[in-house]
Amino acid sequence: MVKRMFGRWNLVLVAASCLVESGMAQEMPVESAATVETAWKLPDGVTYARKVRQDPRPLQIHSIEIDMRVAKVSFAVVPGEDPDGDGPAEVALASPNDLAQKVGAIAAINTAAWAMLLDPETGKPGKYKVGGAADISGWVSQGERMISPPQGGYWSVWMDGSNRISMGLIASREELQTKRIDAKWAVSGFRGILKDSKVLVEPQEVRHPRTAVGISADGMKFVWLVVDGRQKGYSEGVSEEELARLLLESGCTLGINLDGGGSSSMWIRNERSELVVANRPSDPTGVRPVPVILSMMDSSEERQKD
Repeated sequence: MVKRMFGRWNLVLVAASCLVESGMAQEMPVESAATVETAWKLPDGVTYARKVRQDPRPLQIHSIEIDMRVAKVSFAVVPGEDPDGDGPAEVALASPNDLAQKVGAIAAINTAAWAMLLDPETGKPGKYKVGGAADISGWVSQGERMISPPQGGYWSVWMDGSNRISMGLIASREELQTKRIDAKWAVSGFRGILKDSKVLVEPQEVRHPRTAVGISADGMKFVWLVVDGRQKGYSEGVSEEELARLLLESGCTLGINLDGGGSSSMWIRNERSELVVANRPSDPTGVRPVPVILSMMDSSEERQKD
């Protein structure tokens, strides 16, 4: 039943738009950038779309599709600062916008699963706040820096020296060596939800905001996907199985469920060259700080700066 209803969804493409970005507490979630029409400033080969659906429930679906044959772009994994050196924390939480600004990103999404470390004073997990100490789950790296080592159960997406994007389960450092994977960057998610165009997860009633990435069979289409949720009547979220089917709709044959919930956010540069949040994150206090993002830069602009 879920599969059939999902296939009958009506599709509406809505023009992209601008937003007044806010990291401050609000009574309602931050307003979506897609509620006021404008234009994104994206290079050839990179397209954004917002899909509004009412069946089987209200949904707002945001996607960025990157044609790797055409788009002159580069990618970087950007983590928060390491707050304690050799201590237990791998990163400190930071605003996704602040992380993206470090590399001049034209687009960015949240990525890896993570957990707050225990507050030594209370013995309880710390609050979701900028500077909070966190531990990342799964493989996250940028260049030669290993931010978080591979971990069993967590799929990863990475780019190799030939600029080919791959996805799969990498469980240990030893597996990286055995498979001779030399990645320019890598970032983890939860489990794989799509492989060889087959959905790997069963239908369920658990629905949340979600973030996902997927690639086509030839590796030439790279898709970023954010589905808003936890907002009754506006966008009520999807299950992992429904998320996988959205990636299938986008032409992907392989896909990963990244961190979701209040962390799900998509950032895009608008026509005024401002990086703004394109979706409507679910936390009532605004955009949640995260430990690491995947960012995209315009390579032609980078060359001009050089």
